[in-house]
Amino acid sequence: MTPPSGDVSPQDFTLTLLQGEDPYAALLFFAHVLPKREAVWWGLRCVTGLDQSKTPEDLNMLELVTAWVQDGDEEARLSVQAAVDEFKGDSASFWIGRAASLSGGSLSPNPEFRVDTLPHLTAVCANGAVQFAIAALGPGVREKAMEDCISAGISFAEGGAMPVVLAKQQAAV
Repeated sequence: MTPPSGDVSPQDFTLTLLQGEDPYAALLFFAHVLPKREAVWWGLRCVTGLDQSKTPEDLNMLELVTAWVQDGDEEARLSVQAAVDEFKGDSASFWIGRAASLSGGSLSPNPEFRVDTLPHLTAVCANGAVQFAIAALGPGVREKAMEDCISAGISFAEGGAMPVVLAKQQAAV
């Protein structure tokens, strides 16, 4: 992905990417533009509405991530981390949990040997969660879901509410 040139706002660059050759680059860029907690909230709201095949384990993960976003404290993050460590399988819910768990703390299981998380990992995992949820949708829905995630995220980044993004069938052309 070529970085924006000149005085292009992150919102405008995201929309340009969305209309380009690789629209998934818009999701990746947007996840990196947001602060960590906001990136997780954005991803969570997209995953909550788009992933229709949630297991009880997925629902538990989404509740824990919601609590972390709302509280933002280390205890809530560690609860998410514990759930991620025990998670069986691979899903959009797992990846949004991974995004929250990598928002801070140490990568090392040894408390005497701290290894700070890399700053970009939250965005990478939030992007992965959203892409995972979108990929599970039918081909007639993916493009609209991606546009809706970006649109809702831009509105949120500009101070609006972050609604749950729902998958809607595109009208036949």
